[in-house]
Amino acid sequence: MKLQAQAQTKLRALVESGALPASQCGQAFLQLLAPMLDSGVLDWRRSGTGRRLLVNNADVLRDFCRQRFPEAILPTDAGSRAASVSRFRDTKAMANSEHEIISLRAWREDALSKNGKPVGAAAATSAHGVFSFLLTQESPYELRGPCALVENPAVFAAAEQLNLGVGLIIYGHGRISNRAVDWPIHSADSSFRLLHLPDYDPVGLSAFQRLHLQLGKRVVLHLPADLETRFARFSNRQLLEKGNSQAMLAQLRRATCPQSAVWLNRLIATTRDWSRKPCCCNLTSALRNLWTNPNWAAGRTSS
Repeated sequence: MKLQAQAQTKLRALVESGALPASQCGQAFLQLLAPMLDSGVLDWRRSGTGRRLLVNNADVLRDFCRQRFPEAILPTDAGSRAASVSRFRDTKAMANSEHEIISLRAWREDALSKNGKPVGAAAATSAHGVFSFLLTQESPYELRGPCALVENPAVFAAAEQLNLGVGLIIYGHGRISNRAVDWPIHSADSSFRLLHLPDYDPVGLSAFQRLHLQLGKRVVLHLPADLETRFARFSNRQLLEKGNSQAMLAQLRRATCPQSAVWLNRLIATTRDWSRKPCCCNLTSALRNLWTNPNWAAGRTSS
């Protein structure tokens, strides 16, 4: 249960019972109640060897509860986003159960099937530039043959220039969701494999590790042969000096994924030559013209 839901439950209990033991009043809950404490609607009273929070004005507290947690009446099939707003005034207070939009660009009709039959994704891409569908829990969509996943929208839009030898490329919307990571697992096609083209930074490599945990050898990290040269030309070393990047790098150094280790070792070797300072590369529109085919379609990766 998230903090907002816990606070709602405790506040309702406080309204109904008129008191709440101090042991049930955590810091976040007390921050929520600060206006009620400051105005005297609530007050601390001794109770045995401890304390309890006592309600002095139940009507005001009840109004405060309704204002903070609206509890609008919604249809039973309302999505998690709408329900979260109606209960907490926050779309992300509840776990997301909405259907996810998957966007991809396809060049072979057999690369994506629905209930075992091609869905016309290549024709849609040719006509409109992209094919999209809603990813549900029991999705009838299945990936077939070599496919690719890209983190960057500029690379997604220019995917034809990459000559990756894949039937389709999926847009990961930045950090790919857990639901989208789980989806390829269900591909029964023995020839299915996924080439991952992340941003070359700790977040991108962390995403690859998540994919590798689910797909194992069926997922391959795109490693251009001239990766070091591109770091030298396009990288921004200051990005890794941030605390969160340093923490992620420390986790990546402990990674057991061989492909991640190869990437990280090449990064460390490259940056060691640059005055021993860390750097990272967040390639954006430059990748549209600079990424090359690592012969992945033939089952080989650069290392």
